[in-house]
Amino acid sequence: MNILLHVCCSNCSLYPIKILRSGNHDFTGFWFNPNIQPYDEYQSRLASLKKLSDLWKVDIHYREEYKPEEYFRALQIEDVSLLSDNAANTLDNPELSNNFNVPPAPERCRTCYQLRLEKTAEEAKKGGFDAFTTTLLISPYQDFEQICEIGIKLAETYDVIFHMDDFRPFFRDAMNLAKEMGLYRQKYCGCIFSKAERLKAKAQRDKGTEAQSFNNNKKTS
Repeated sequence: MNILLHVCCSNCSLYPIKILRSGNHDFTGFWFNPNIQPYDEYQSRLASLKKLSDLWKVDIHYREEYKPEEYFRALQIEDVSLLSDNAANTLDNPELSNNFNVPPAPERCRTCYQLRLEKTAEEAKKGGFDAFTTTLLISPYQDFEQICEIGIKLAETYDVIFHMDDFRPFFRDAMNLAKEMGLYRQKYCGCIFSKAERLKAKAQRDKGTEAQSFNNNKKTS
């Protein structure tokens, strides 16, 4: 089967590539990720994927333009200038989702899945592929059922098969292999809202640690 493989990052693509090759599928990678921000992060992930492509001789089509506004508009955020890389203090604000009335994960993620998978299905149809799929299916941090539901509906819309494969059992092996290969390993999913949520969770953990340390010192004093 000739498959168009949506690639979210180099790390998550390792085992989908290995598995598709072992199944004797012909496939081409497709980079389309307007959700990733800021620009430096986008470029780090893109460069890591190109490194993998060179090492493993993987054919990948790139939609390289940095256009986070496509993602913001999908979330119905009208003034995208407030979320630009140059917006002062915006990208590291832990309350970012609340400030822009954007739902938290996993509700917000559905829009992101829809945006990226629909573009992949559209390209698969245009390119004469038999099927499309995504490396997102390897991550235990993504909503596997939601991705599959969207993929199946898009398959009907674009008359191209959604190749559904559960790559999740190979996630830890993929991360270990990525480390061995020196691939860039990101610290958050991709969008600035996920980055903000990570910062908020870290701050809460740090606050809890400080409180625990204070209580322990109080007991021993």
